[in-house]
Amino acid sequence: MHINHWGLRGLLAAVAALAALLSAPQGRASDQLTNDDLKAIAAKYGGVYEDPAIAKYVTELGNKLVATTSMASEKFTFTVLNTPIVNAFALPGGYVFVTRGVLALANNEAELAGVLGHEIGHVTARHVEARVARDEITTLAARLARVFGEQLGNAKIGAYTGELASVSQLYYIRRYSREQEFQADQLGTETLARAGYDPHAMASFLTSLGAWTRLGNRMAGRPDDYSDFSMFADHPRTPDRVDRAVSEAAGLNGRSLDRDGYLARIEGLMFDDDPALGVLRGRTFAHPILRLAFDLPEGFEVENGEDAVLAENDDHAGMIFDRASETFDGSPEDYISKVWAPKITSRPQHLEINGMPAAAVSGQLAKRDGTQQRVRLVAIRYDARTIYRFLFLIPDKSVEKYERELDQVARSFRRLTAEQAAAFKPYRVRVVTVAPGDTAASLAARYPYRSFQRDRFLVLNALGPDAQLTPSQKVKLIVE
Repeated sequence: MHINHWGLRGLLAAVAALAALLSAPQGRASDQLTNDDLKAIAAKYGGVYEDPAIAKYVTELGNKLVATTSMASEKFTFTVLNTPIVNAFALPGGYVFVTRGVLALANNEAELAGVLGHEIGHVTARHVEARVARDEITTLAARLARVFGEQLGNAKIGAYTGELASVSQLYYIRRYSREQEFQADQLGTETLARAGYDPHAMASFLTSLGAWTRLGNRMAGRPDDYSDFSMFADHPRTPDRVDRAVSEAAGLNGRSLDRDGYLARIEGLMFDDDPALGVLRGRTFAHPILRLAFDLPEGFEVENGEDAVLAENDDHAGMIFDRASETFDGSPEDYISKVWAPKITSRPQHLEINGMPAAAVSGQLAKRDGTQQRVRLVAIRYDARTIYRFLFLIPDKSVEKYERELDQVARSFRRLTAEQAAAFKPYRVRVVTVAPGDTAASLAARYPYRSFQRDRFLVLNALGPDAQLTPSQKVKLIVE
């Protein structure tokens, strides 16, 4: 599955991606992290972005920056992750990860160098060794797993439910302190300048990131300053702090931005969801490889973990969609009552959903605070070997409001034909030259989105709301 969409995605991805490190001893990661470890970390972010030219470019740029630092003789490994999340992080041992979302948001090479330089700064300052926090692990997921194990007879449900019910409490990585962030800013700006880049690019990228975060918040109906689901969640930095670091590096002469060269390099970069991992188009989640789709209600934020799609709204009504790990030859009713939730007392109801046999059962779950949640389980036999599952959770006070709406999600589940699956193409960055008569509105109308087209265009091109385009100017479009 593994769709990533605006909203829950940033924090959940960070949680899942770095969980593997929690059992590792501290110190040099080159002695600890195996190739399998690194693959597992990358997999939580959609895997490595498979574009040799982009990988080579980022590695060469990263090594150019490292060569100006106190760790010039150390080996660094730079990896581009296949996710639209705008984020970057470093691990002990010189492992630096940057997402393709960062590459899409940056508007010149100096801005990308600023992101890499900041993460390199965390490595050279030895911040990353202290960042993994074993004692920060919440026990909430374990508690929920016990509740589900006790009440439904299947503790596996609890792991997903813990992520959905309290995503903000599952943050395994300590945030950098303000002092650490400022030190990384200082080191990063010095690195930028020594490598010939304008250190102010670090601040201009943060300005774009702030605008991107605010746009995501408006699209999701959150307050403008909400930052839990952005790069600011674990990089609490502001442009004015970066400006302070830049001023302290004023004696260093770096001027290069290289906008046109950078835009040429990211031409064709995948943007937003990767169809191979699942996409959200409008309110339809589709997985062309698995050949399935279902529709989601308005107002639900969607997040895909490695094995499940999660959705939740502001009233904490939510759902988890996944594929049963067990091979089961019996009916969907028997699957629910014998395998998935053997302690549930009601006999599942037989259904047929778009020509597929299915079953559903509802019940109540008691939370530790004394409140109740309605749980509804729906199992659908996709083929002889595969059962897909929906688990819906609705607070008792919201049952009347959402029960029918969420049940319709399961009833919308359908197979995709080969032709329908092939219709889901990836969105990509296209760089165009502004022609006479072009405006922000006319170019934004070419974006393949139903709403916020002009806002997306302006933010992705670091343009203000009253920006006037000029012929020969290069801008980024998103096209299918």
